[in-house]
Amino acid sequence: MTSLALLWRFASFGILCFGGGYMLVPLLFNDLVTGRKILDAVQFGNLVSVAQLTPGPVGINAATYAGFIENGFPGSVAATAGLVLPTLILSMLAVLGLHKYRKSFAVQGILTGVRPAALGLVFYASIIFLGLSVFPGGIPWRSFLHGCFGDFRIDWISLAIFSAVFIALNKTKISAPALILGGAALGALTALL
Repeated sequence: MTSLALLWRFASFGILCFGGGYMLVPLLFNDLVTGRKILDAVQFGNLVSVAQLTPGPVGINAATYAGFIENGFPGSVAATAGLVLPTLILSMLAVLGLHKYRKSFAVQGILTGVRPAALGLVFYASIIFLGLSVFPGGIPWRSFLHGCFGDFRIDWISLAIFSAVFIALNKTKISAPALILGGAALGALTALL
């Protein structure tokens, strides 16, 4: 894919990416893995993992990674610019519009509808992450819906890391970046063993 095509593609994602980078995950998965099959599920998992480990917003990191995979450095610049430009423009317009029309029934209705839609995208992103890490044979609910469990497996180490991070987030004051780095260290340690 050319850099111009990447710019256009990610600009279309940037227009739809309400609520942050995690809204982008289902869009990227459906486009890059399911749709155009540029990446397989393992490569997509790597994309998300690298995006989590590098500083900055996950959406921008994912766009940079996907652009680089597709067209090297120019592709990474184009994909990142494509994602950021519509968001920047729409954010500026939203701030101006919300300030002027914040009490409007239409604006209140839009905000009321966007919240559950964004929640649905975050939930779908969580299901994708679950399938990529804990259930490497496939996302369980998809297998269940299709009436077969095929290569259903549980990665017990990933499940243990997931559980430990989930509990630590709720019971301790350990920061999210420290938990991500801890998960990376545990994964590296288990790979060595």
